[in-house]
Amino acid sequence: MRRITRVLLAAALLLLLAPAAPAFAHSRLVASDPADGAAVRAPLSAVALTFSDGVKQQFSTVVVTGPDGASYVDGAAHVADRTLTQPLRPLPNGAVRVAWRTVSADGHPIEGQFSFNVSGSAVTATSSAPAAVTTDPGAVPWTVVVVAAIVIVLALGAAILGRRRHISGARRRA
Repeated sequence: MRRITRVLLAAALLLLLAPAAPAFAHSRLVASDPADGAAVRAPLSAVALTFSDGVKQQFSTVVVTGPDGASYVDGAAHVADRTLTQPLRPLPNGAVRVAWRTVSADGHPIEGQFSFNVSGSAVTATSSAPAAVTTDPGAVPWTVVVVAAIVIVLALGAAILGRRRHISGARRRA
């Protein structure tokens, strides 16, 4: 029985050390407009964040900070389909930081940030094409959760079997 327990624990350990796949249950940021690190010359009236799945309107916030440290949001962010859009006031030239937080359709909070550079006067237009940006670094890969559950079940099973053997051995001696 000990040999089986050791083999099962070794297999669980190997699964824990195996490369983890990304979590597919939660929404993740797949693109932004403008993209992370982009050089923006056209005026912007909004930033748009596109997610792999829907996000909840009521828990979504986007903060857009200009090079002067001031906020350039103009009203509330809104969600349409898988895209979270934040209207903007005209942006000054320089580095702009976008920090966002929302809740995926399954209730998991996600957040991130990116930046871009403005090098033209900003009035009212939208930028060009969306591009991939960072994904949610806080998401736990589903394989880690499954393997952890397996390890816990195996450890509990081994403890219960050991306890039963100890009790039955004590009864035989008595």
